Amino acid sequence: MSGSRHPLRTWTGPERSYDLIAEGTIAVVLVTLLCVAAAIIWGSPDAGLTYPGGGKSPAGQAFSARYWDTSDPADLAATAVSELQGSSTTAGYGPPFTTTGDSQEFIGIKPAVIAKDIFGLTLPVNTAKDFVLAPVSQLVAPYSTRAALAVRRYEAAGGDFAPGAPGAKLASATQQHWLANFAKALTARSARITPTSITVPPGDYGPVRELVTAELLAAHSGALDGYLQGSQQQISTDTYQGTMFFSDGSLWFKIAKAQGIIGSQWGVMNEVWNFPGQVWLWLYSGMYQLPFLDPTGNSNLDLDVGLLMTLLGFLLPMFAPWIPGINRIPRLIPLYKVIYRRYYAARGRAGRSQAR
Repeated sequence: MSGSRHPLRTWTGPERSYDLIAEGTIAVVLVTLLCVAAAIIWGSPDAGLTYPGGGKSPAGQAFSARYWDTSDPADLAATAVSELQGSSTTAGYGPPFTTTGDSQEFIGIKPAVIAKDIFGLTLPVNTAKDFVLAPVSQLVAPYSTRAALAVRRYEAAGGDFAPGAPGAKLASATQQHWLANFAKALTARSARITPTSITVPPGDYGPVRELVTAELLAAHSGALDGYLQGSQQQISTDTYQGTMFFSDGSLWFKIAKAQGIIGSQWGVMNEVWNFPGQVWLWLYSGMYQLPFLDPTGNSNLDLDVGLLMTLLGFLLPMFAPWIPGINRIPRLIPLYKVIYRRYYAARGRAGRSQAR
């Protein structure tokens, strides 16, 4: 265009050559060396599933239904009973897993319930069906007449097996009677629970003992892990059902606490124990340590932390320039002058030259 100024023809400042390939290569090599050095100095150990009272765990071993069954079959059996009863944490969670439950709220507003009313249940879970009856039906019943009869008898006794059914409706009165008796029998002194068998005192358990034993067998063979990780897609990383099932038991929490990665231990910032992990999550993890949020007794803690993160991590930085007092912080703490020190030094020299 006529009259336009060509930057190379009108520039009168200093010039120097610049090799982009060399600069990029140096940057990549330097960052690689720094990452390797940091990993050697501060990297966390690959500790597997070490916890007090537990057996030896190979480095890198992940938590699984098979590991659970091998390490603490009694806990797995008790958790399966709670899933059938509808008394587990997942069964009473509320949206997006079940239609009703202990939804977290803030000043009477329940965001999860509002989302359910608009979008429906996005991740419906029926703990009795999804965690016990369906896997036993598909993995064990085809090869075991006893397991197949147990499933049919249990389902014929009632219960609500619809996706997302609330925990209070999962088991009928008859089923609750069987389950309560069996749960008590599991804690009896004479009870013997191995990874593949359950021996309890005689009692009115209906088909529950056969169901839970079949659950242990599915876990022991590794088939239950495949079932919980399965998907209609060829490759899936959505393993929320397995995670919910594992977290309903006590072994999952016991291992996490032993390794220092639960919420009250700044967990998301620790890889294992006190070794550094995701340090950029300090603000989020720090919220769980605030005494005024009552981390140990606040049933709405996650929602409270989420709201504070929205306020401090998003809204405050966005509107900081217009908030009185906060917008004065850069002037009170002039860090910007250190960052732009060359600019201010040059401007100072130019000002002194004009003064002369």
